[in-house]
Amino acid sequence: MSTTSQSIADRLGAPLGRARMRYASSPLRQFLHWWGGELARLLPASWRALFAEGQARVLYVIAADGLELRLEEAGRETLLASIPFESGADLLSQVDARLGSTRAERPRWLLLPGGQVLRRRIALPAAATERLRDVVAHELDRQTPFRADQVAYDCRVLSVDAASKMAQVELLVLPKDKLESALAPLGPLAARLSGVDARDGEGRPLRCNLLSLERREPPDRRRLWLNLGLAAIALIALLFALTQILDNRSEAVSRLEADVAARHEQARRVAVLEKQLEEASEGASFLARTRAAKPSMLAVLADVTARVPDNTYLERFSEQDGQIYLTGLSGDAAGLVGRLGASKLLRAPALSGSVQPDALSHRDRFTLVAELTGTVHAPAQP
Repeated sequence: MSTTSQSIADRLGAPLGRARMRYASSPLRQFLHWWGGELARLLPASWRALFAEGQARVLYVIAADGLELRLEEAGRETLLASIPFESGADLLSQVDARLGSTRAERPRWLLLPGGQVLRRRIALPAAATERLRDVVAHELDRQTPFRADQVAYDCRVLSVDAASKMAQVELLVLPKDKLESALAPLGPLAARLSGVDARDGEGRPLRCNLLSLERREPPDRRRLWLNLGLAAIALIALLFALTQILDNRSEAVSRLEADVAARHEQARRVAVLEKQLEEASEGASFLARTRAAKPSMLAVLADVTARVPDNTYLERFSEQDGQIYLTGLSGDAAGLVGRLGASKLLRAPALSGSVQPDALSHRDRFTLVAELTGTVHAPAQP
């Protein structure tokens, strides 16, 4: 390891250690542990076995006749193989052959028998849990008959009393000579250990690590990088999905705006047609009212025929803008005004222009104008 990476690890080690201590003593860890267990019960058995396999570890147990390989999985130990300590045998290759390619990737731990580890419970201020190993290192002289450089030790927080702000800490101590004696039979296997654990009085692992940091095998980061890669892919997929949803919504809004604009144009055209229809209807109604108010030409012609005397005949009978124009020859042109004035269909009859005598017929040529009753002179409609 380079000097730069070592300094970075030293700087990050203390904060990460404090964070782990706080998390281990917090109620959040207990809640997440309970919640994870409840969720695990809902999964199929094959999935639960897969997750349990990801948390499994290989245990080296030194027996009288050799080395036992055990697989700890979901709190249960399974004996995989027993390898005798034979002189000249390649123990590392035998262990790898027994474990196989899948189990060989699991972290490997040395499990010591019970009674070899000195366990002591001490009370410390809760603030000391942030730098627990440093504080415990100073307590080793008082709590044990050994100095800090003579033992391999580990510690864990058992409980924290919020009222008294005191923490119950368990100290686990193993003399270094005993640790080296336990590691000696492993030979090259000792260089690949992730930790050293021990059993308690009931035969269960203590879940401690008595191996110093510099002697531990670096954890396999492939699964971590794989998880980070999958998380990055999931994040990219989520961003792509959100972008696609946004584009779909924008396209839908554009289509809706175009539809609204088309509907507005259609509504404008309908309004124009309605206005034209209304104007046409008003014009038709006006014409109908006008025609209904004026008498028919047949009735006017019959009335004029009945009132004109026999010494009068008409050369022209026309109607324009509610005016009746009579042109002809009569023996009594002036009397026609009085005859037509008594008509109910005509009003205000009058001679237009001068009356001129006709030499051939010995009658007077006249032009008479009268208005039809019911005629309304209104301004022209569009």
